[in-house]
Amino acid sequence: MNQIHEYAARIDYDLWNDMTKVKSLDAGTTSINAMVNEGLRLVRDKKMEQIAQQRKRRVSLSSW
Repeated sequence: MNQIHEYAARIDYDLWNDMTKVKSLDAGTTSINAMVNEGLRLVRDKKMEQIAQQRKRRVSLSSW
């Protein structure tokens, strides 16, 4: 069973309008919630990559 977390978000009005337009243009997207989850995954992956790069830099600097 998938667990979900219900989070009340305050989304900028202009961003919300843009997302509703994107949703209406993209037949493959089922909901704004799906887009939010996709965006969160992208942010997570980007941040994890940045953390990995920072660790690599620290290790290479400390080995000097």
